[in-house]
Amino acid sequence: MKTRLLLNVLGFAVLTCTTLTVPADEAEYQRIRQQMSKLAPLIGKWDVVAASHHMDGRVTQQVGTWLVASALDDTYLAFQTERHTKDTPNRSAKVFWYITFNSKANQYKITYFYNRWASERVTETGEYDDPASEFKTRGYIPLEDGVNDETVRAIFSLKDPKKIVYPYYRMRSLKETCQSVDLESFSRARDKRSNI
Repeated sequence: MKTRLLLNVLGFAVLTCTTLTVPADEAEYQRIRQQMSKLAPLIGKWDVVAASHHMDGRVTQQVGTWLVASALDDTYLAFQTERHTKDTPNRSAKVFWYITFNSKANQYKITYFYNRWASERVTETGEYDDPASEFKTRGYIPLEDGVNDETVRAIFSLKDPKKIVYPYYRMRSLKETCQSVDLESFSRARDKRSNI
């Protein structure tokens, strides 16, 4: 009898704890999905044209593709990006990255993984500017080139559903005293949605 009573009490305790935590988890999940829906215009296949403006005045042109899909029950955006110079299509820079919304910190978190820099992983934080329809990110990469720290920031303009303008600013200190910029422009590719 005592065993049965103990099992009933334990069962009730488990049921009570589960019932109390499910709404909190569901509320957090819905908040993450709500924030991620603001970045939904990024989903699809994009043709990329990029111009890197270097400190010495050179400009490097590149082309490529971005595939962006919703992942893990709409709590992440998964990016597969590739770009290369027109004359070296076999030597491309590939980056996989993931965006989610951290409801505890009230900001987006972005994590990057690189094909030619596999030993490193870069993270940034972001915020969405509703009135401007812009997703703004920033990050800090200690000893990016082995000597200098690098600060980065970017702005995704999401006003036009067929085109995204994406300036990406970076500065290495102590080496550099001003920012250099990669200006990327994305045009929606023919197939509107893409699954990764």
